[in-house]
Amino acid sequence: MSQDIKKIFSKNLNRMMESRGETLSDLSSSIDVAFSTVSDWKNAKKMPRSAALQKIAEHYNVNISDLTSDFENSQNFKASEAYIPLMGIVTAGQPLEMYDNPEEIQVPVDIANAYPNSYLLQVDGDSMNKLVPDGSYVLIQKTKELDSGEVGVVAVNGTEATLKRFFKAGNNIVLQPESYNPIHSNQFYDCSKGECDEIRIIGKLVWHMAPLNYKY
Repeated sequence: MSQDIKKIFSKNLNRMMESRGETLSDLSSSIDVAFSTVSDWKNAKKMPRSAALQKIAEHYNVNISDLTSDFENSQNFKASEAYIPLMGIVTAGQPLEMYDNPEEIQVPVDIANAYPNSYLLQVDGDSMNKLVPDGSYVLIQKTKELDSGEVGVVAVNGTEATLKRFFKAGNNIVLQPESYNPIHSNQFYDCSKGECDEIRIIGKLVWHMAPLNYKY
């Protein structure tokens, strides 16, 4: 095998590792290959066999040709995935639980690029299950305002937070669930009576996805 193909593979592997912020240890553990072997691939000392190439392609969600083609003089390479922090859990009528050490969740790179000022929360509850199933990850774009009819995370009573569709009409704010469960109903707040004083917009829902282990 020529040295050229090893170098080409090494460059592509390094690009993909960098796009995910992966270390040699991360990749070694993820594809169950010895650290020393992965190090040799990364440094163009060895070329993976076909079975290992398939593992790497599946890990990065790319074709094998994306690993072995020369992108040195082209702009064809594009990372397909990125990572966004999972900051906590949002549920109806409970304090917003924020993690001290957020984990990173894999999302499509186009989504990450479209909403750079955003983070993920995990939904706990069924008050919005017509739109977002229980257990889903919701991407929240930071904002202090919502247009009437938009869905967002809203803090009420100072500490409680909920994911709801937001409406404002005159002196009233309405937080509307979208659920198949009939126990959930609209929450009404009369701003003329001071009921809106402690309502605070935390962010707007811009995208969501189910976790990898979601049961359909």
